[in-house]
Parts: sequence; C-alpha cells; structure tokens
Amino acid sequence: MLFKILQGDSSRISVDITPLHPGWCYFTQDDGRLYIDSADEDGSNPKRTCINPTLGGASKAVNGVLTKNGWVSGQQTLQVAGLKAEQNGIIGVAQSITDTQMEAAKGAEMYACRQVDGALTVACFGDAPQIDIPVVTILMD
Repeated sequence: MLFKILQGDSSRISVDITPLHPGWCYFTQDDGRLYIDSADEDGSNPKRTCINPTLGGASKAVNGVLTKNGWVSGQQTLQVAGLKAEQNGIIGVAQSITDTQMEAAKGAEMYACRQVDGALTVACFGDAPQIDIPVVTILMD
C-alpha cells in the first residue's frame, strides 16, 4: 500500500533498464501511463503492469478509512463502492493524512491482499495501526 513512486520517460519502463521491484510505481511523463511492479506474496512471479493501457478510460477516487478497531489478525476489509473483483486500481493513503497517521501507516507496512466485488482486504507486515488511517482507492476503467 505504501509505494516507492518514480517519475520518468516511458523508455525507462523496460525491465532491461529498470529492474523489477515489487511495491514500486512508475508514472511516465511522456505518455501519461502508470505502471506498478508486483509479485506473489512469497516474492515469486514478479511482473510490471500498466494499469491504464488505453489512456482512454476514466478513473474514480473512492475515499475510505481503515479503522483502528477494524483489524482482525492483521487484516481489514474495506468496502469500496463500484470495485469489481478483476478491476485494476491502486490504494494509498489519502492526502488528508496527518503526520501521526502516516507514521502508523508506515510502521504497519500495509498491502492489498484480496479483492472481490465491492471490497478490498488490506493486510499488515508490521503492527496494525492503533489509529484510523484515511485511504483513497483509485478505480481504473
């Protein structure tokens, strides 16, 4: 969920130039595309995915809150209106996040681990936050 975000030209997206690093995002300024590096939970099957390949589609922001009391065994399911099970998108902390909330989110090392129609499950590598975390999910067409 917390990403290392890089910006540059699309020529740098080749894995021969920029190696795969799960959790990194690439915004290309020359063609406006967004790429995300990911892998299976055990680190296998790394891949770089363009989540807006047609550039003709729209995106929709859906705000939500990961509540401090919503964590069960280091996971929390967030209701996301309009989300489809196979839909591309991205979730991250909202712009309204405070410094205290950001520190808790960084310590939690959160990531999306499951997606179904209308809901996204977030899990923690670290300790579950003991404070509400505002998030925004960007749904891509």
